[in-house]
Order: sequence, then C-alpha cells, then structure tokens
Amino acid sequence: MRRILFSLLALLSIAPCAIEAQSYTFQHESLPCLNKKFTIVAHIFKDSLGNPGASEAAITQAIQDINPFFAPICVSFEVCEFRYHDNWQHDVLEDPTTEIPQIKTKYHADFRINMYFVTDFTSDIDACGLADLSGIANAFGSGIVVRKACINVLTIAHEMGHFFSLKHTFEGNGIELVNGSNATTAGDGIVDTPADPYVPGDPLELYVNSDCLFINTKTDANGEYYNPDLGNIMSYYECGACGFTWGQLNQMAQTYLNAGVKFW
Repeated sequence: MRRILFSLLALLSIAPCAIEAQSYTFQHESLPCLNKKFTIVAHIFKDSLGNPGASEAAITQAIQDINPFFAPICVSFEVCEFRYHDNWQHDVLEDPTTEIPQIKTKYHADFRINMYFVTDFTSDIDACGLADLSGIANAFGSGIVVRKACINVLTIAHEMGHFFSLKHTFEGNGIELVNGSNATTAGDGIVDTPADPYVPGDPLELYVNSDCLFINTKTDANGEYYNPDLGNIMSYYECGACGFTWGQLNQMAQTYLNAGVKFW
C-alpha cells in the first residue's frame, strides 16, 4: 500500500532517478531473465452517475512507465483490455475485506493480471492501492485495487511489487538490525534493502526533511542509527522512486519462476 500523498508527488519526483536507478542492480551476479510481457485487464467501476472517473490513456501511460523498473528481469506489462462495470456499489469500498473478494469472484479474468480501479476505500485505509502479496503465483483469483486518484507510475509500480511478492522496506517497523545480521528473517527479508524504522501512520516529517534527508534518530536493538533507502519503490518516503534493488528483482523473478501456474 502507498500513501495517497505520495501519488501527488510521484510524477514530479521520478524523472531524475528512474534511468539511473537500475545501474546498481548489475553490480552483483546476473539476474534471471523472464522474457515475459504480462497482460493486464483493467476493470473500471463507474460511479452512481455512470461516470468512469478514470481515463484509459492515464492507465495505459502509468503501465508503460513502470516497465523500466522491471526491465532488469526482462519483464514488461501492457493493458490488453478495459472492462467497465456499472456496479457503482463497488466504486467505493466501504468494507474492502468483504467486497474485494466479491469483486474478484464476479469479474476476475484468469491467467491475466487484474487491476480494479475504484474511487475510494473506507477512511481508515490511508493507501493508494491494495494488492495480493505474491498474487503472481495465483492465476485464478489474485488482483490489485487502485484508487482512481492514484493512477501514476509510483502507485502502480509499488502495488505490482507487492503482487510479485515484495513486502514494504519497513516491514516489522524497525526489527531489522542496521548491520543486516537478521536481514533474511526480519524486515522485508531481503538482504540488500537497508533496515527501515518507518511506522505506518507516523508523520513523514519525523523521518525526512523538506530536502529528503533522513533525520530520524531512532536506533535499533544494537544502538545503531538507521539509514534507509528513501528512493526504494517499496518504501513510504515521498522522495521519488529510484527502483528496486538486486535482491528485490531477484525475489520477484524467482516468485514467478516457482509458480505452479503461469500467467499469459
């Protein structure tokens, strides 16, 4: 999930590092090449007046813009079909836990990545999207839900990261040690993503200043100060997005390669 405010800054902040971001992924052993273009079915729920509230052009552009982030594992995405639904009750998800499974049961297209665009979630979900973790390993009922106000490259890349098995960099809210000694069992479980102490719901100004410098003075269990990757796509810091690490890319590739049923 990605905070709504992040989506407002996304297009302004991604340009400087999107191309440079992938360079460090080649400093390790080579990554798997999936040589795969995944097809996406975009489901748009109309509101009570019959308005879609989301343009095909914006969705298509956002999908195209995430492709450079996945290029190191030879993966790309394209929208193969737009489907409009008149069921306006699902345009605002008052009870996502109940309604999202209902939506998937009614509208899911097997073997494709299903993305559902809705106007809003309930007020207690401060996020731009919701994705099934490791959904790429389930071709028959997984999906991604995105707020229509958050159709941009960062939101889509972040949710697609979850769909390909990635957790937030701050998973565990600081239980991962700065020295990385428990990196495989704590945090996001990926060694080359630095420990991240962010706690969802905390004001971001507790962590970064207006120049996107990390200012938080929290320490880990060993008394060491944190230095998280502020530009990682799976973080919540509003400092742009510089891409995925080698470890994240490798995990996404392996999740797909190990899946029992492959997507089209």
